[in-house]
Amino acid sequence: MIRATTLQKLSIILPNTNKALAKVLEDLSAQDFQSLTKTKDLKSILNSLLKENPKESAGNKQLLEMVKTNPTLKNLGTPATTLKELTHLLQKESKSDIGKTLEHFFKNIKDISPKELQTNIKNSGVFLESKLKNFNPPIEVLKNTLTEVEKQLESSKLPNVKKIQTQLKTILSSDLFKDVKTQEPKQLATIVKTIKEPLQALQQRVDSTVDKTIHPKDIIFSKPLQHNLNHLHHLNAPKPLKTTTHIKELLSEDFKAVLLKTHEQVQSSDSPNKQEIIKHLDKLLLQVDYHQLLSHLSNASSLYIPYSWDALEDGEVTLKNGKNGKFFCDIELHLKEYGELKLRLGLFEQKQLNINITAHDQKLKAMLQENMATLKKQLSDTGLIVQSIRFIDDIKKQSSPYAQSDGDIDLGFEVKA
Repeated sequence: MIRATTLQKLSIILPNTNKALAKVLEDLSAQDFQSLTKTKDLKSILNSLLKENPKESAGNKQLLEMVKTNPTLKNLGTPATTLKELTHLLQKESKSDIGKTLEHFFKNIKDISPKELQTNIKNSGVFLESKLKNFNPPIEVLKNTLTEVEKQLESSKLPNVKKIQTQLKTILSSDLFKDVKTQEPKQLATIVKTIKEPLQALQQRVDSTVDKTIHPKDIIFSKPLQHNLNHLHHLNAPKPLKTTTHIKELLSEDFKAVLLKTHEQVQSSDSPNKQEIIKHLDKLLLQVDYHQLLSHLSNASSLYIPYSWDALEDGEVTLKNGKNGKFFCDIELHLKEYGELKLRLGLFEQKQLNINITAHDQKLKAMLQENMATLKKQLSDTGLIVQSIRFIDDIKKQSSPYAQSDGDIDLGFEVKA
């Protein structure tokens, strides 16, 4: 069961219950087991899965290969197809709003704005465990932000701002923030009341046209300080400071969390389609677990987007950081009309881009070649500088850029269509 009360009670959705891993271990042959444990014991391999960014090792690579070749996982299908089937099934449930809850995760990709796409990718379910693991109590975030503001104000040239900085310094060193994990309503209310005056005074100085005219370059008019002030205004109330408030928000927006909650609701329902719905939910959860497991074992991000696209049958995106600030992206698409299309993008020096393309259908390859000028222009309009676009026979024959990577993937952004 999922209860948005404490992080401890959310342990049911941590990686140690990964259904994809359970399936691989279930199908492990004696020979595979011997090979897998040759370099290190199985316990240490499983323990590495609980870390956010496990180091690549011989054992992890062997287990990764077993995950990729497992018959059940290979024939799972796509989250988009499963979600579409599930939403159609749930639409028959007149007494339930579950279908509507899940439906907003499944839209035609052409109707998605870039900002909405990024938000939905972050809430794709693949990053839920990472977000929960790195969750900071709001009261701790408040203290850290106040500390940062107090340090920023040290460089202010305005006398009245110095007084505010002294107030904040005194508050931060008081007993108010001794326990940054407190959830006592009275203490939260006291903290809010205490910091209200200096924050209001600081905002008045920021809004002062006189101060800005005389000292336009003062730190209080900088973007970093304004960003911190906006953050503090959001947290400056007892309710936003409660951990449960933020956990509920996180769970309400995350795809995997919604699936788990839906599974719980359906289990206790008397729906005539109960078993069929649970079957689809289990399949979706297994698909999400599969991509989480691939991400952990490959030290990259194996991603999916549960959106529809008429021309697309299946698709997968893998992202990874490389050495010296390089960033790699492999896109593998299976188009309904043209078959496989593979792209490897390499980004370096922040704006320099190399693209390798493999199109198995010659008609598609010709169409892409005819439209290269348009593609280059569109990429240039985003600020990217295209160094090369090459058509090659088979991307898999190339040496993988991932082998050169010594940096961990930035887990703030992940994606399979």
